[in-house]
Amino acid sequence: MTEKHYFLVSVGTVSGGGSYLTSTEVAYHCGVHPELIDRFIQLGLIDFIERDRDGTALFGSDVVPLVRRILRLRNELGVNYSGIGVILDLMARVETLEDRIRELESRVFD
Repeated sequence: MTEKHYFLVSVGTVSGGGSYLTSTEVAYHCGVHPELIDRFIQLGLIDFIERDRDGTALFGSDVVPLVRRILRLRNELGVNYSGIGVILDLMARVETLEDRIRELESRVFD
């Protein structure tokens, strides 16, 4: 059996000054192969911030919990990738609506 090795690349900064992670780093933090991260990009499930000079996709640290959520939906619930996209979209809408409700409640009760 061949042993897989993942190498961490140091976190750098994007042109806007924020920190970023490479596909390899995201994969490492999520316990998956970097090719799966590339597949998620192709499927439109995750987006990268920009690409470096070598064409490597660069991500914000907020992508790690998103990838973990995708993996849970796929592995634990058996949702296919198309379904995952719909679920993620609906979850984002719910979060937006909940934020709006909290904002309106604070206006009414303050």
